[in-house]
Amino acid sequence: MNELRRRGLRLGAAWVALLVLMLSSLGSAYLPLGPWNLVVGVAIATLKSAIVLWLFMGLVRAPATLRLAAALGFATLALLFALSSVDYATRDVHPAPMQQPTQLQSTAKGGL
Repeated sequence: MNELRRRGLRLGAAWVALLVLMLSSLGSAYLPLGPWNLVVGVAIATLKSAIVLWLFMGLVRAPATLRLAAALGFATLALLFALSSVDYATRDVHPAPMQQPTQLQSTAKGGL
């Protein structure tokens, strides 16, 4: 019974922590932080994913192959994000030329 109570308290604390992090993520979206808004959002998302990995997926007590597979998945995701950000950062911006709007001529003959 004591182990069940401890597990319930741990899951309740994780639930409260995830709710607090969700509300802080929502609150930070409305703050004018400039470029730091992305940094704060990514930090909060990292904390939320660490809570999920640690408690709900149980990777702390998982076999080594499962931890290796999870680490490989996150490494692949980090590589894709890094390559995408390098592509976005080095891309030239060429806005489309502005065309003046023109009035279309009516094709109807005779007053229709």
